[in-house]
Amino acid sequence: MRTLFDTTRDFDDDAYRNIVSLRESVDLFAELTDGDPRLSELAAHAEMRVKAHIPAGMIERGFHYSTAIDYPFTSEPYLISRYGAGTYGVWYGSLEYETTIHETARHMLVEELRREGAGPVMRERAVYQVHCRAILIDLTGKKKAFPDLVADDYSLTHQIGERLQKEGHPGLLAPSARCTGTNLVAFTPAILSQPRLHSYLTYYCDPGQGSVRVERQPGVLLLQVAISW
Repeated sequence: MRTLFDTTRDFDDDAYRNIVSLRESVDLFAELTDGDPRLSELAAHAEMRVKAHIPAGMIERGFHYSTAIDYPFTSEPYLISRYGAGTYGVWYGSLEYETTIHETARHMLVEELRREGAGPVMRERAVYQVHCRAILIDLTGKKKAFPDLVADDYSLTHQIGERLQKEGHPGLLAPSARCTGTNLVAFTPAILSQPRLHSYLTYYCDPGQGSVRVERQPGVLLLQVAISW
C-alpha cells in the first residue's frame, strides 16, 4: 500500500463538475421568450457569456458555489461512491470534458437499470468549471499495479478514501474507470473555488440498448456512450 501513496501533484487548474440541471423541466426564461425553446436556448447561452465576465469571487458564495461545490459536503455526505463510504462528503470532477460525460452517463444507466421496467429517459445536466488548488495524492499511474482502482468493487477505494480523509489530505487524482481520462476527488471544499457555468447537456438514456446519447445543442449529437456489460 505504501507505493500507492508515493506520488503527489501540486495541482493548480480547473476540473469539470457535471451535475443534474433543471434547464428543461423549469425554463427560467419562459416569461421572456413566451415558451419558445429556441429563444430560451439563446437566452441561456447569453447568460453564460455574461457570467463568464463577472470578476472571480463576486458570485462564488452564491448559487453557483452551493450548486457546483458545496452540495456534496452539506447535503450528500451519506452517499456511497467510489471514494466515499457514506460517512463524509466527497466531491468529484474530471480533468477532461469527455471524461465527465462518460462517468455520468454510466452512472445514469446503472440507476435506470435498477428501476423495474425501465425505458428510455431524458435528463438535463449542467457542467461547471471549478478551480482546484492543492497538493493532491496522484494515483493516475497506479492502475496497472492496483487494478482495483477502477473495479466495480469499491473495497480498495473505500479504504483509500477513508484513510486520506481521516489523515486530513485534501484530495486525490485517480484514473477514470469509464475511459482513459482522470478524475479529481476532493475531501474538502476549501481547495475548490471560482465555479463557472460551462455548458448544458441533455442525456437520452436507453437502458435496453445500453447507451446514452448526449447533446449540447438540441438535436445535435455531441457524444454517444455505449456500455457493454
